[in-house]
Amino acid sequence: MSGSGENIATKSKWKSPDKFFPIIVDNFFEDPLSVMDMGHRVPKETVGNQPGLRSKQFWEIDQILHNAIIKKALGCYFDLDYVNLTWKLSNMNFHEMSAEDGKGWIHQDNIVQNAGADNELAGLIYLTPIISYNSGTSLFTLKDGAVVRPEEETKQAGWQEHRDKFNEKFRFENVFNRLIMYDAKEWHAATEYVDNRLTLAFFIGGIEGVEFPRQRISREDNIIEARIGKSSQLNQQNRIYSNVK
Repeated sequence: MSGSGENIATKSKWKSPDKFFPIIVDNFFEDPLSVMDMGHRVPKETVGNQPGLRSKQFWEIDQILHNAIIKKALGCYFDLDYVNLTWKLSNMNFHEMSAEDGKGWIHQDNIVQNAGADNELAGLIYLTPIISYNSGTSLFTLKDGAVVRPEEETKQAGWQEHRDKFNEKFRFENVFNRLIMYDAKEWHAATEYVDNRLTLAFFIGGIEGVEFPRQRISREDNIIEARIGKSSQLNQQNRIYSNVK
């Protein structure tokens, strides 16, 4: 249970998403205003070189509540009544950001924690009732041939130079009480910092005992490819036969 400021980067962080697809769940909390009030009340501080202010880890505030929220989030991908799912790490904290925190830096969250497991799933819940929809989160793809240099990983390069290496592929709008989740290997950033934004952000890693969603939906790929190949061969044969006639 290590804090988010103690992460160590690994070579595997540049891999493509391979376990989870992005999802949105609206109206996640039954009483979001109480969660929001809690988020405003708890002390926060700067953590590492990350923008904004973060609370201490949620398991330090209320471990039972921490586990309940993590299980509810995992339940959006898995039926926990029928799978024996375990995880080795889960970090969660309240995160406050403002327009003064600068522009969102595109990055990945696939980093190793002290628990010895990679982050696999990242997510957050938007907890500001009145806010610009554009203050949400965007997912990106690295352009063909583009290279992210070490100085860009530590945010010492130019923002625009770094941004120009990516294409935006998906945008989560900031809607109050909306949960978003995505594979920790996704390139992402805050879309815009135009208002004060409160979120409850989390990472889950070392997930075991389940087949991951991206793996589950690929079960039929071999059959699909084989049938497409067979159909192509039949079409080619029919064209040849038609020409002969």
